[in-house]
Amino acid sequence: MRTTSHLLLSFLLTAAYSQLVTGFTPPGGALKTTTLSTTKQEPGSHLYSLSRRQVLDNVSTGAAVIAGSQLSPNNVHAAAAAAVTTTTTTKSNNNNNNQNLQADLPMIRLKLPKGGLGKDYVAVKVNIQGMGPFDFMVDSGLTTELITPHLQQTMGIGRTSKSNRKMTGYGAGGSSVQSLVDLDGMTLLDSDLVLPKLHALIVDFPQEHIDPAHDPVEGMLGMELLSQFDVDFDFPNNRIRFYKPGTAPTTGLVEIPAIVINETGLIGIRVTTTSSTTGTNQQQQQQQQQQQPILGFLDCGSTFSCVNWKAAAALGLPAKSDAIYQKAPKVTAIGVDGRPLQLPIVSKQLDFAGNAQVDKASGVTTGFDRPPSEWQPWDKVQLAVGDVPAFASALGDGRTPYQGPAALIGLDILGQRRFLLQAGTGNSRRRRVFVSPQ
Repeated sequence: MRTTSHLLLSFLLTAAYSQLVTGFTPPGGALKTTTLSTTKQEPGSHLYSLSRRQVLDNVSTGAAVIAGSQLSPNNVHAAAAAAVTTTTTTKSNNNNNNQNLQADLPMIRLKLPKGGLGKDYVAVKVNIQGMGPFDFMVDSGLTTELITPHLQQTMGIGRTSKSNRKMTGYGAGGSSVQSLVDLDGMTLLDSDLVLPKLHALIVDFPQEHIDPAHDPVEGMLGMELLSQFDVDFDFPNNRIRFYKPGTAPTTGLVEIPAIVINETGLIGIRVTTTSSTTGTNQQQQQQQQQQQPILGFLDCGSTFSCVNWKAAAALGLPAKSDAIYQKAPKVTAIGVDGRPLQLPIVSKQLDFAGNAQVDKASGVTTGFDRPPSEWQPWDKVQLAVGDVPAFASALGDGRTPYQGPAALIGLDILGQRRFLLQAGTGNSRRRRVFVSPQ
């Protein structure tokens, strides 16, 4: 969804979604959902998603990429994607971990300027065609890769390309067209792992010069690469590990039900608040069932988290007209497109909701599973609130802007613990998410 967005939202293609129940039916009500899946469901899996098309090889000059089925804004929230797996603490066979480990890299942290909101960006060092090393940010909210014009010119990347391919990307403040090139011969520093051919947009971005100790940052690695491996973000030990798909150890981690966004490969979970997990066990269960979860995107390319105003209402935050926002501190967010956007921030603790609870007789969703007992909600963060334009454009159907609730889960939350993005095996696009329980 975002070619030129990075900010809070780092999305690259305009996308539709497979089905995820994020709404529930109160007593006497009925939840209307739409199933968008057109692919055969894997045995034992609840994940519905369209097969990834070769969109990167068929982009018209100056044309926006519309991926997946067309989805009206009225249906996106109720039909965003399908619940996948039971929330649980997992155990794994670690006998072959060393054999399955492809790369174990130091996690570089790009320091924020004084007064910056959230946690430091994540980066690794790479070589390209035997040259380097170059610092590249790691961004799970970016569909493809990015490189700077400086790197493109220095390396001559794309000069032999037979076609001048373009993509329209959606950023914090709008959209713009960028060149797309093939990226060959990339390796992760201090590893024997040679990466497959990738695709990169050529664009300047503010993070290029954000940290004097790592200046310049020459590019970003997005989900085109990350979706081909199990990627272990070990924040407590400042390591990033790449494993063969489906082989990373998950012992002691909690699985969070997750969805794959069609075509983009971006990952979403159900986000809720800790207001639904207070009181006695019976009260907690009742409150959890009454809490309206929203769809949140996992974006380790954003230093902080953000919700739009519809999501704020669903999560129980004050109305947009409340005086609290006039008095609240503001953050000026800068995206890859360099356009500023001012957002109020409020202190909030977020949690996740499990799979939908469905009444067998009626087929109606009545609530959501609670996290396992060992799970502790994420620490409270300074949550930005506002209708970032990229929410509307990136989640729309290409004709009508999306107006439903949405959240971006950034490094202020993800960076609190170890988290693991597990790839699908074979031709599967299924993704699983595991997080340390506390």
